[in-house]
Amino acid sequence: MAMWRRDTSRSRFLRSLIPERIPSFAARLYERIARGAIKTYYTEVAELVTAHISRGLVLDVGTGPGYLPIEIAKRAPQITVVGIDSSKALVRIAQRNADSEGLSDRVRFLKSDGKRLDFAHDSYDFVISTGSLHAWKRPVLVINECYSVLKVGREAWLLDPAQIMTTETQQLLGRSLKAVDRLAYWWGSFTSRLTPPYTVREIEEIIRRTKFEKGTVEEGKWLTVKLRKNASPATQALDGV
Repeated sequence: MAMWRRDTSRSRFLRSLIPERIPSFAARLYERIARGAIKTYYTEVAELVTAHISRGLVLDVGTGPGYLPIEIAKRAPQITVVGIDSSKALVRIAQRNADSEGLSDRVRFLKSDGKRLDFAHDSYDFVISTGSLHAWKRPVLVINECYSVLKVGREAWLLDPAQIMTTETQQLLGRSLKAVDRLAYWWGSFTSRLTPPYTVREIEEIIRRTKFEKGTVEEGKWLTVKLRKNASPATQALDGV
């Protein structure tokens, strides 16, 4: 099978038809799939995050059902997490999940578009996003928004793709599903073929076009992009006065 190319007229046209957010009819199935990956994926990522930062304000872009913010908050009592997603249905599910864990005082969720983050500049101590980078139609714009809300000297991590397909998940999908879940599964399979993960070379080119300008891309179970917001030359000059 020929590798999908995202730079053809056909691929750009098809991608333009796909909304970045998970549609409401697919939210229920996506939440069930993500729930099965709490121990195999979200806890591991949460431990990596809390080994890097133990206090402060964290932003999760494309939070889905909110399991990553919840796991981060469980491990670090001095961290507050804000999760955003463009799906109203998933935001409701995420807040319900946080409430059920008794974490609503430190974990909250908002419907928001990553291309227009409505937060103050230099307000977050850490920004993370998992499994969303490949779906962003304008990744440079989203990453620049992350840059804007991040404090100087702090980092943003983009992990892609998210490893949430477990054996239990595959068994779930193999069983008889309700009609709406079958539609959601078809939709997810179709859109995933049109939005494959970026290659390392593609990510490096994207980074060069952002305000971060530089970053690292680590290969492992998933690609991890680490970006650090450095002080501008003008700020550095003032600091040296």
